[in-house]
Amino acid sequence: MQQTTYLVAVDGSKNAERAFQAAIDLATVTGAQINILYVINDRGYDRQRFEAEYLRLIDAEHQLAEELIHTYLKTAQDQQVAAKKVIQYGYPKEQIIACSHDQPTDLIFIGATGNNAFEDGELGATAGYIIRHAPANVFVVK
Repeated sequence: MQQTTYLVAVDGSKNAERAFQAAIDLATVTGAQINILYVINDRGYDRQRFEAEYLRLIDAEHQLAEELIHTYLKTAQDQQVAAKKVIQYGYPKEQIIACSHDQPTDLIFIGATGNNAFEDGELGATAGYIIRHAPANVFVVK
């Protein structure tokens, strides 16, 4: 029998942090493995016009992703939860769905809003998209 796998999308936001903690809490009970996904949105930068700045920003965000996931991996290890990092480039909502197809996923954890939220308490565009297109159940955390 294949091990249960959770995908948790993180972006450094408070809701993503809460989604990660919810995934850890459930994984400690179920024995599931967690894939921790950070998507670097490289579509938000005009690469052609600002090549040097684009490369600097992408590199800085990649470093941020590595540091954030390293912290989450340490937390998972401390809780005796098997976890691995996944860093993707592209449009976050599309990459979260792609990752859930590429790596068997039983449950997706995502914050109701992320770093681009304009108002607290609202369902963000990415979370709404994931709910509509995910091949697995989605656990939305506020």
